[in-house]
Amino acid sequence: MSYLAFCTFDLKNASSQDYKNAYADLEEMGLRKVQTSDSGGDVVIPTTSAMGAFKGSSSGEVRDYVRNKVKAAFAARRFNSEIFVAVGENWAWGAATT
Repeated sequence: MSYLAFCTFDLKNASSQDYKNAYADLEEMGLRKVQTSDSGGDVVIPTTSAMGAFKGSSSGEVRDYVRNKVKAAFAARRFNSEIFVAVGENWAWGAATT
């Protein structure tokens, strides 16, 4: 089954290069800052967030997998961070700007 994982994070005392590296690490594991909407246009996820679709047997399994991958990548870069991962099935998402 396919699940949508949304990850948001905060890096403590980080530089702009640290954030670029964090987004590169997330991209490598399938969490992207830019998503394609149902209508085909690109949507930029709000700052310090990324999301992606993952296959698994349960939302809890996918949550743990994604959280552990993000945690390991950020620990390898010695980031001091907060990480939040939400996972759901039968998902829908939308974006808007004001």
